[in-house]
Amino acid sequence: MTAKLRAHWVLSAFAAALALPLSVAAQTVDAEYVQKLLKRVEQLESEVKELKGGAASASSAANAFEAVKDAFPRVSFHGFGDVDYRINNRVGEKNSFVLGQLDFFITSKLSDTVSILNETVVEANEHNNFGIEVERLLLQYHPSDYFHIDFGRYHTGVGYYNTAYHHGTWFQTATGRPSFLDFEDGGGLIPAHNVGFTASGDIPSGKLGLRYTVEVGNGRPFHKPDTGNNPVLSISDDNEYKAVNVAFTARPECLPGLQLGVGLYHDTLTPEDTPRTDEEMFHAHVVYKQGNWELLNEGYLVRHKTRGDQAHWTPAFFNQVAYKFGKFTPYARFSYIHAPLVDQVWTVIGANGLRYGPGVGLRYDFTNLAAFKVQYDHQIETGQRDANELTLQAAFTF
Repeated sequence: MTAKLRAHWVLSAFAAALALPLSVAAQTVDAEYVQKLLKRVEQLESEVKELKGGAASASSAANAFEAVKDAFPRVSFHGFGDVDYRINNRVGEKNSFVLGQLDFFITSKLSDTVSILNETVVEANEHNNFGIEVERLLLQYHPSDYFHIDFGRYHTGVGYYNTAYHHGTWFQTATGRPSFLDFEDGGGLIPAHNVGFTASGDIPSGKLGLRYTVEVGNGRPFHKPDTGNNPVLSISDDNEYKAVNVAFTARPECLPGLQLGVGLYHDTLTPEDTPRTDEEMFHAHVVYKQGNWELLNEGYLVRHKTRGDQAHWTPAFFNQVAYKFGKFTPYARFSYIHAPLVDQVWTVIGANGLRYGPGVGLRYDFTNLAAFKVQYDHQIETGQRDANELTLQAAFTF
């Protein structure tokens, strides 16, 4: 029975009691009982008012929630870090603890189609001095699945690894990137970062799951390691030419977890003491990540054509396989690169020669947000004794 009906019933009963005929005066209603009825009526009236007020409050709360839901900006923050211990037999290097990158990752949604992405890293250099670098800073406009455009500093879509894994080592199964895919300040041979714009989106293709990427940016410099160590051209370009990367990927529905990709990167280089050089980088990958399996295969073919010289080709590839058993993920990888000794561009940064070798490791996720890894790498390099390195790493996110 509702509060209103109960109140009506009590009032009716009370009126009936007052209307009793005088002939039954002997059965006069008890005054104390009447007072109880009056108090009960007042109680019921109060409850009705509360119910009405509660409905209004619920309506106000719903309106407030809708207002908050549509409020901008919406900011999200995450952080990543790692601490390592490395043992190796390279000449001039000593076993040591290594404080890895402290990575701050922030996104802010400004509207339904516009957002900001920022990734800033704090890291110590070989002289133990800390520096701060903005690794990614993008103004993003994503009006539909078929067209996204980002402006600023981005990770290039060259290959798979550079697109899938950024600066948080916690995301990677292994302790780090394959050596020839390292970042610019680590001696990597690919343009890991660029400043300009990138456009991407889905291609209507049914069950093939095709996607395109087009990037235009400043490109990268080539300087000797002791003259700046090849910083990303974030403020000014060192020539009038711009780097262009075009890539396509496919994720067929018939094979969940499979991704195929191909692309071409082009830039015109002006290395120190070297004539203008055209650089083409053909890249392709076959990746399968489904269930407990992780299979990464990525290949490159770099062409350098310097004015007055013949073209030189540099092949490179890596393979990685991993399988997860509960909290444990054993993995193995192999990398290979052969940069011709006569290639003048690689000569500038001292990256010529043959380098290859295997690596094996084990990852243990002791919580959902932290992992311990151990990895052994063996590398054979032209003109150097074989290198052996053991890395212990604690990687985490927060």
